[in-house]
Amino acid sequence: MKIVIFTIGTQGDARPFVALGRRLSALGHDIFIVTSARHRQLIVEGGLHLVPIESDFAELMAREHAVMDRGNQLRIGRQMANALCDWMPLWVEQAMAATEGAELILGSGSATALGASIAEKRGIPFVQAQFMPMTPSRHVPPLWPNPGLPLPGTANLALAHLARFLIWQVMSAPITVMRHDLGLEPIGWRGPWSRKGGHARGHYLLYAFSRHLQPQPDDWPADRIAVTGSWFYDQTQKWTPPPALMRFLEAGPKPLYIGFGSMMCGNPEAFTRMILEAVRKTGRRAIIATGWGALRALPGQEDDSLFFIENAPHDWLFPRVAMAVHHGGAGTVAAASRVGLPQVIIPFLADQFYWSWRLNMIGITPMILNRKTLTAEKLAYAIGKARARSVADKARALAPLIEAEDGIARAMAVLGHWGLLKSPLPAKTAV
Repeated sequence: MKIVIFTIGTQGDARPFVALGRRLSALGHDIFIVTSARHRQLIVEGGLHLVPIESDFAELMAREHAVMDRGNQLRIGRQMANALCDWMPLWVEQAMAATEGAELILGSGSATALGASIAEKRGIPFVQAQFMPMTPSRHVPPLWPNPGLPLPGTANLALAHLARFLIWQVMSAPITVMRHDLGLEPIGWRGPWSRKGGHARGHYLLYAFSRHLQPQPDDWPADRIAVTGSWFYDQTQKWTPPPALMRFLEAGPKPLYIGFGSMMCGNPEAFTRMILEAVRKTGRRAIIATGWGALRALPGQEDDSLFFIENAPHDWLFPRVAMAVHHGGAGTVAAASRVGLPQVIIPFLADQFYWSWRLNMIGITPMILNRKTLTAEKLAYAIGKARARSVADKARALAPLIEAEDGIARAMAVLGHWGLLKSPLPAKTAV
C-alpha cells in the first residue's frame, strides 16, 4: 500500500515520520515523505522515498529571526502565510504528482491543510498527526493566550475555539489559493472546524506524545482521535561522537545539556553570554548545543567546564547528561522525559509554552520562565531548583513509563483499527 506523508518544517518535524515510516516499510508498505530537500540524508538513510518540495524553513526562520525573537505569534503567522502563498502553487503540482496511486495520506503541522485537501481531491483517507494537543477540551488549556491560566472548562473550550478561528483568519490565504488550484470549494471565513464548513471535523487524528505527559481527555472522540505515545527515531548506532566530546564527558560528573534546536534569536551573542554566566553561577559543567543559531560558540568563552557542539542525537547524549535546558519543543521534551531528566524550559514560540506549563504541572520542570525577562540569576536559580530530589524523583519515575509505550506500534494498531491500514499482499512465489 502506498502511503504518502506530508511534513514541512525542521528536521525535528520530519524525524518522527521517518521513525513511523520505517516501521510501516518493514511491513511491506511503500512510504513516500514529502518534505524539504534539506532532509534528504535523514529520509534516504531511513530507507524511505523522498519527494522534495519547494520550501526552506531554515532560510525563512533566519530571515525573520527578529520577528521570532519578539515572540509575536500573530506576526509569525502572517510571515508564514506570506511564504506559503508563494510556495503553494508549486506545492499543489508536486503534491499531486507524489500522491499518484496513494491509498492513504498523513499530514502534520504546516502541511496539514495541503495533505487534507490532496486527499479530498483524490478521494482517499487522510490522517492528521500532531505533537501538541490542539483539539478543544474542557480539560486542556488552549495554547493561546496563556496555557498557565487556571480557567473553568467552558472557558478552555471557548478560548480554544477562538484561537482556531484567529489562526484561520491569519492562515486562510494560502489555503484558499491551494484549494482553488485543486478545483475544490473554498472553506469559508468560519474555518475548517466550523459546524457549517465541517472540512476538518471528520478527520482522524494521531497525537504522537505520551499519555503520561498529557492524557487523552474524555471529551475527545475516541473513535477518531488517539494519543499514541512518541515516535522515537533512535540514531545512536549510526552516530560516532567526536573524541573531544568523549574526553569531556569522561573528565567529570555528568554535565548540563543546553540547546535550543532550530530556534533563533535577534542577539545570539548576548543570549549566549547570559546562558554561560548562569552556568558559571551554578558551578556545573555544560554541553552547549548551538543548533540553528540561538547560541554561539563565543571566542574566549571556552574552558574546561564547557563543551560546544552544533548538535548530537538526543538518544545518544541525554543518557550521559544530568539535566536538559531547552526550548520546550515536543521532540526534546519527549527525549528528555524518556531518560528521566529534570528539565528547565525557556520557550520561544507556539507549543513550547504549553509544554513548559505542562511539565511544570507534572513536576519535572520547577518553574515557568519568560525568555524576554530572563537573567543569568533567574536561570541559575531555576537550574538549582531542578536539581531538587523531588524533581529528580518525578523525572526518573516517568522514564520507564514513556520507554514502555512504543508509540509507533500503537499508531499502527490504531490505523488498522480505523480500517486505514491494509495488510500488505504477500510476495508472489516464483514458479
